[in-house]
Amino acid sequence: MKLVIGPASPLLGKRIAEKCGLEIAETVYKRFPDGELYARVIGRDERFVVVQSLNSNEDLVYLMLIFDAISDSDIIAVIPYMGYARQDKAFLDGEAVSIRAVAKMIESYADTVITVNIHSKEAAGHFKKLIDLDAMRVIGDYYRGRDIVMISPDLGSLERVKRAAEFAGCEFDYLEKKRIDAETVIVTPKKIDVSGRDVVIVDDIISTGGTVIEAAKQLSCRSIEAACVHAVLASNALNKLYNAGISKVIATDTIEKAVSILTVSDLISEEIKRLI
Repeated sequence: MKLVIGPASPLLGKRIAEKCGLEIAETVYKRFPDGELYARVIGRDERFVVVQSLNSNEDLVYLMLIFDAISDSDIIAVIPYMGYARQDKAFLDGEAVSIRAVAKMIESYADTVITVNIHSKEAAGHFKKLIDLDAMRVIGDYYRGRDIVMISPDLGSLERVKRAAEFAGCEFDYLEKKRIDAETVIVTPKKIDVSGRDVVIVDDIISTGGTVIEAAKQLSCRSIEAACVHAVLASNALNKLYNAGISKVIATDTIEKAVSILTVSDLISEEIKRLI
């Protein structure tokens, strides 16, 4: 068995290969002058592990090309960040359910699919062979021993934050919006008074950072950090977060950014070892 590292996940792929004791397959990736992409996997094997996050359309195309290059082998697809998962149903008549289309493409090649904190149960439901790993313990372990309050940006993410807080051994709460009048909405924790406390806002994805920024503007606390599994950080989001008073942003390496100081390689490697 060999491991193919996709161009979106070079560091995480290397970490997984080392922890699983897998040989890294030699690959070639390039772009033609007209913008078309090219992928080559040199050497054959009966089974491959492919590690490639989907944080862009280009990432998805490269994944499909890698799959085609090794289509005569059994494939374990490790997709740490599953892009397109937020479009998990048709919100308007005639919309494509993006994750359903992506799931069909991936599972037409892969025998098993491993991901980390896919955005919703609805998104996961479009896969037939999905293993969804939970990285909230990785975030929780990082904060263990600190006197903090972990805050979910909304009720929908509370269960995730609860799991992180259990590993951190800290209190947790979620933000509740209260409308004062037609123009004024305040955001406060539901139960816990965070005055003079250090707060960490925890979520699965930070994309534009809007939710965290809004919370930072209205929470009366000593300091605010932000932690997430997937650091999409689109549209200059990181600068916006710091400008809003967020003292620190951390994430895992499902998407490889400067703030991705935590690794999910242990989680994924444990699962791969179980499968092989």
